[in-house]
Amino acid sequence: MESFQTIRLVEEPNPIRHIGIIVFDGVVLADIVGAAEVFVVGDKMISSVFAGSTGYRLSLISLAGGMVMSSSAVQVMTSSLPQADNHHFDSLIIASGSGNFDAYHDAKLIAWLQQAQVRVRRIAALCTGVFILGAAGLLDKRRATTHWALRDKLQREFPQIVVERDALITQDGEIFTASDAGMGADIALRLLEEDLGTALAKRVAQSLVTHQRQREAPHTHVTSHRVDDSLRNGRIHKALRWLEENMASPVSMNDAANFVSMSERNFQRQFKRETGLTPHGFLLKIRLEAVRQHLRETDLPVDKIARRCGFFSGEHVAKLFRKHLDTSPVEYRRSERALQPQQSQGATDPAELASCKGEG
Repeated sequence: MESFQTIRLVEEPNPIRHIGIIVFDGVVLADIVGAAEVFVVGDKMISSVFAGSTGYRLSLISLAGGMVMSSSAVQVMTSSLPQADNHHFDSLIIASGSGNFDAYHDAKLIAWLQQAQVRVRRIAALCTGVFILGAAGLLDKRRATTHWALRDKLQREFPQIVVERDALITQDGEIFTASDAGMGADIALRLLEEDLGTALAKRVAQSLVTHQRQREAPHTHVTSHRVDDSLRNGRIHKALRWLEENMASPVSMNDAANFVSMSERNFQRQFKRETGLTPHGFLLKIRLEAVRQHLRETDLPVDKIARRCGFFSGEHVAKLFRKHLDTSPVEYRRSERALQPQQSQGATDPAELASCKGEG
C-alpha cells in the first residue's frame, strides 16, 4: 500500500498548487465547501509529515469579483478573473449553479477560458458547469457527463462531446466532469488522488466522514430527513411526517396529497417550493438513508433491508447505490465498518430504526 513517505511531495518539496473555484450567481454552496474541506484536510495531513509545507491555496473567482449570491441566499466574496495570460492557477473548478446557464453564453468568460486553459494543468466542472466547458470547445471529442436531466440538452447543443450517460465522474485527459451538484468534495478528492496518491486521498475521505459522524453524533438514531419546523406550509410539514412514517410501504404521491387534502399537482408544486425536493426525491432520499443506517448498524441481508425500507429487492437497492453512491451495498457496509472498528456490530433487529417498519 502507498504510504505518506511515497507521496510526490518528497520529489517536490513545498509545492503550492493554486486552485481557482469559478462561481456565478446561484452557485451551490456544497460545491465550494466540499472542495475546500478536502484541500484543507489534505494540507493538514501533508504538514503532519512535512512541517511547514502547504500543498494547496484556494481562491473563489467570478467574472467581476465582489459578492456572489448562492442558491442558499448566502453571499460569498470573490476575486475577479485575472488576466488569462498572466495567472498562476494550477487547476480550475467550475462550481454548479443556476447562473451557469447564463454564463456559458458570456463571450468574455468563454474567451478567458480558452486562453487560460493553456496555462492550467487541469479543469473540472460540476453539473451545469459542464456547459461552460462545452461552450468554450474544451470538451470537443472528449468524454463528459452532467446531470441526467441535462444530458440530452448537452448533446444537442454540443454534438462534438461524447456524453457519458451512466457516469458520476468522468475524466478525459486533463478535464474532469461531475454529473450532479454538490459533488465538490468528490471532484476535489479525485484531484488530490492524482496529485498525492490513493493512500492519502483515502485518509482525507475517511477523516471527512469521521468529522461528519461526530457532528451528527447527538442524532445517531434519527435515520430520516429532519423536518424543518420553520416550513411555511403546515400541510407540507404534515406530509413530510407522513412520508417518513410510511416510507416502508408502497405509497404514491396521490396518497400523500390526499392525506393533506391537496390536489396532486398543487402538492407537487408546493412540496418542491418548500423543501427543494420533489416528493419522490424526498422519499428516495429517506429510504436510502435508512438503508445506509441498516448497513452500518446491523448484519441483516441486503434483501431484507430493502424490503424494510420500501424497496422491491436487494438488486433494486444495489442499482440505486451504484447510481447515487458509486458503490455497492456490500462495499458500503465493509467500508463503514472499517472506519468504526470499535463500534458494536451484529445487532439483527434494532427497534430504534423506527422509520423502517414492517417487511413491505
